[in-house]
Amino acid sequence: MLSNQPCGTRQSGKVSALQVSVIALLLVAVAAAAAVFFTGIWPAKKEPVAIEPAAVIEAPEPEIIEPEPEPAPTPPPVEPDPEPPSAPSEPPLPPLDQSDDAVRSAVADIAMAAMGEQYLIPANIIERSASLVYLMAQGDVPYKLIPLARPKQAFPITDDGTQVVTDPAGFSRYDALASWLEDLDLTSLIAALEPFLPLFREAWSYYGEDGEAFDFALLVTLDLIISTPELDLSEARLIRKEAVWIYEDPTIEGLASVQKQVLRMGPDNAAIVKAKAAEARALWIEALSRAP
Repeated sequence: MLSNQPCGTRQSGKVSALQVSVIALLLVAVAAAAAVFFTGIWPAKKEPVAIEPAAVIEAPEPEIIEPEPEPAPTPPPVEPDPEPPSAPSEPPLPPLDQSDDAVRSAVADIAMAAMGEQYLIPANIIERSASLVYLMAQGDVPYKLIPLARPKQAFPITDDGTQVVTDPAGFSRYDALASWLEDLDLTSLIAALEPFLPLFREAWSYYGEDGEAFDFALLVTLDLIISTPELDLSEARLIRKEAVWIYEDPTIEGLASVQKQVLRMGPDNAAIVKAKAAEARALWIEALSRAP
């Protein structure tokens, strides 16, 4: 329904709040437009604020606790190997002056033949043996102590009226001795007598020397025999000197008595004696290497 008031007439009453708001907004817009128009400056475009993504916090991996291994079963105690039985100790040596029976027992199983057994019959075996070595080391031939009887036949010579020479037939007188030596088991003999070395040394000390000098004296004796020169006394010329015959050749006569005795046995028998002496020497050195 139209109002009866004229068109140019101001409406009376208060301005509504809506109207005020609209007018304010229009004023702000006009002012902003004027500012842009007169300055040419558009309001800065507001950059969007980058929103950093929230840090991802990794959850710690759960700690895996491995079960402790079960302790290994305790092995049964190892019992030590039983100690091998100790070698039976050597029986104590008898006194020197009571050692004969012990020596005879020690060599009882060795084939000594009649010649060797003959040497074991008298008393003081070790003392006699030490004396035998003592004299032979000086080059002598102690016939009274040697275990064998001297040949019963006289040393044969040949006298043609112009010269006297040795007769080779006399070499055979020593065949039995050489054969006995050749068959003698020196390895067993020295092994059987080795435990008695302290008593041999004691007997040697009676000569006023150190007991261990016996070891060297036996080597000297054997070396004298081994070093006997290779000479054949067949038809060696002899000359008379007082009541005995001596060799005219000074090379032969100048040898030690024990070496001349080896030569008087003849070349074949002498070779046997020297070979056995070399064998005895090697065995003796080996025995000394074990001696205390």
